[in-house]
Amino acid sequence: MNRNRFKVGAISAITGVISTLLVGLTASPASAATPECNTAKVTTLGTPSGRYLYLPAYNNGGGGYLFDCWMAYGTRNSGVRALQAAINHCYNHIPNLVPDGIYGDATKAAVRTVQTQHRIHVDGEYGPDTYSVMLLPLYRTVDNRFSGTCM
Repeated sequence: MNRNRFKVGAISAITGVISTLLVGLTASPASAATPECNTAKVTTLGTPSGRYLYLPAYNNGGGGYLFDCWMAYGTRNSGVRALQAAINHCYNHIPNLVPDGIYGDATKAAVRTVQTQHRIHVDGEYGPDTYSVMLLPLYRTVDNRFSGTCM
């Protein structure tokens, strides 16, 4: 009888461990807590008069926008194009990206270089940490052109 109880207990323990491992394998990545950038948006917050930033953003569909969003390999939208333009304007040591709105190998490599330069976790994905350290181009409100300054 004790032997059967041991077997049942051992099987329960093994099942519990396997269940825990399976849940860990199927759990969402940390980026799931942050929405994926699905557009780009103009903002004047924190910019000098007559200047604006054009940034990757998440549009929640209700008129609200978040700039703390993420993008990774395979993302395709105007947010990627804004990221590519920012890298082209503010990081002259990185080869120019084609601003095609596709987060491909070249964009991932460029983001990795930006992350390395700013000494943050290097994964090639754009997210809140990369956004918070990245230099961003200021555009002029008069003609919508790059002002030659990054902040």
